[in-house]
Amino acid sequence: MLENKLSSLINGHIKNNFWLYVISILCVFTGVVLGIYSVRYMGGFEKSDLLSYLKNFTTTIGSGSVNYKSIFLETLKNNIPIILAVWFLGLTMIGIPVILIIDIIKGFTIGFAMSFIISGMGIKGMWISLLGILPQNIIYIPCIIFSSVLAMEFSLMIFKDRSGLKWKSNVLVRFTSYSVCFLLVTTVMFIGFFMEAYLTPNMIKLIAASFGMMIV
Repeated sequence: MLENKLSSLINGHIKNNFWLYVISILCVFTGVVLGIYSVRYMGGFEKSDLLSYLKNFTTTIGSGSVNYKSIFLETLKNNIPIILAVWFLGLTMIGIPVILIIDIIKGFTIGFAMSFIISGMGIKGMWISLLGILPQNIIYIPCIIFSSVLAMEFSLMIFKDRSGLKWKSNVLVRFTSYSVCFLLVTTVMFIGFFMEAYLTPNMIKLIAASFGMMIV
């Protein structure tokens, strides 16, 4: 019963905000494409420097000296501010363009990271991308898109109803509902945080043991 009601709410939300979802998804994929192409046009010095860093990072993880707590805290530091920024921008009437820029940047980081690792490490890089980057982003990306649409929907609601008495009388209820939705999104994202901190290093260890970590 609860599952059916939740499914109905999600389907209704997607239907009511279809074009916001389309725009958000397009921005993320635009960022991915830009990230892929930026790797192709990187200068030799920058590429060599990043490859050296990547080699040191994968060698350190492959050797078994992994600080899981440090990786988890770094993961929180990289992702929580994004969700907070999107939440805050949804409270403004001019936040939509910035939200879409955040979507593009998130897509860019994923496209750049996967493309760079694959181009620098060949078949080993492909496995690292598939097992070390993709799993948590299967959770992150839908959460970012969903939160972006929530924020844009709320921002548009403020813009349309800013002078209406109904909006003013229900502002606390709407704000609470909006914030609770973001808390739920953040809770789901914690699955990705734990995956990135505890699963990803072990996947890289497995790849290191299977293929070796020499850059080709």
